[in-house]
Amino acid sequence: MKICVIGGGGAIGGYLAVMLARAGNDVTVVARGATLAAIKERGLALIMDDQSEPLMAQVKAVEKIRDAETPDVVILAVKAHQVEPIIQDLAAIMGPETILIPMQNGISWWYFQKLGGDYQDHSVETVDAGGVAKNAINPNNIIGCVVYPATFTQAPGVIRHVEGNRFPLGELDGEQTERIQKDV
Repeated sequence: MKICVIGGGGAIGGYLAVMLARAGNDVTVVARGATLAAIKERGLALIMDDQSEPLMAQVKAVEKIRDAETPDVVILAVKAHQVEPIIQDLAAIMGPETILIPMQNGISWWYFQKLGGDYQDHSVETVDAGGVAKNAINPNNIIGCVVYPATFTQAPGVIRHVEGNRFPLGELDGEQTERIQKDV
């Protein structure tokens, strides 16, 4: 599977990039600065809470989202306030079947899409002023996610895992579908 991790040099994005690459997926990470240079030079390193030797993964690394090929899955592992400035670039790499898994804390721009009831398609102005993200990404491409692991960036390209390993997925309307049960 072709996976793009936006924020792949950060703690959660880096953790997932290493684990997904080691599982045999074709992973591209979007990173910047010293982190981008470290990943290009030696790959990504993940130090698990109970191990002294890092798990290493060779991944493709790009600075600009538009330099990534159209993936099967995009993991959006950036802070909520970083989404709006990159949303048009994100939309540009998504194909009609690309799955987007946003991993932001709190209520995300997509939360009320496909929810039903009085708040159906309500924009969350504090994280998506004017509905920019809501209007750029088709909600049918989004799978919601809760992030349980605790990780931190120890050095550029080096992620330390503290605890947890669950990432529950769900359709925005609560349906049980094949795509949320697929192994990656």
